[in-house]
Amino acid sequence: MAIPHDGDVDRHTQIILNRYADRDNIKLLHTAPNVLIERYLAKVMAVDEIAGKTILELGAGGSQYVPIFLGNGCKRYYANDIIPERLNVVRRDDPRFVEKPGDFRNIAVPEPVDIVFANLTMMFLQPLLNEFVVRIRESLKVGGSFLSYDANYFCPLSIYRHFRTRGANPGRVFSPFRYARAFQRNGFEIERLVPLTAAYNWTTGNWLFGTSFWLRARKL
Repeated sequence: MAIPHDGDVDRHTQIILNRYADRDNIKLLHTAPNVLIERYLAKVMAVDEIAGKTILELGAGGSQYVPIFLGNGCKRYYANDIIPERLNVVRRDDPRFVEKPGDFRNIAVPEPVDIVFANLTMMFLQPLLNEFVVRIRESLKVGGSFLSYDANYFCPLSIYRHFRTRGANPGRVFSPFRYARAFQRNGFEIERLVPLTAAYNWTTGNWLFGTSFWLRARKL
């Protein structure tokens, strides 16, 4: 699939493409699955919820959650990333693993899914948020869940990290509460909205000390 370029995409999407312009040095972080589950995912989801579910991950290039979803019995896993090469590092020889490269707003989702998942992705999409929320809703079954993990800009450390970033930076400072309301306006119920710093459990629920936050929203 051809990678979109100037003239084919909106200005903000081009900033995202510029950020990941180096297609030859795509790296995959390695965090032990039990750590990802205990420190991160458990804040919004139990692993036994994965069994039998169809999952679509946005920005799946470099995702560390692929082995968790496949290893805990998901029915099917759709890996979406606007840059096809980023999916190379997460590809699995598993019939349940299905690549869906391209702009999520334009790809064909083969079936309504149970879970749309986004890890450190939605903070890059804030100027395009409403379009993505609408598409997420269209992709989910009734009662299906959207889960996202992003930087919490009520935390001073996250603000510092944001403005320290050099080069193309599609990230935008935004309010988690306004973000959640965008889903409510589009027919979702907010089930969890929780700040945290993963290594320090005492920060869970504290918007000043939690560097990140989870959102879990259910399609009504």
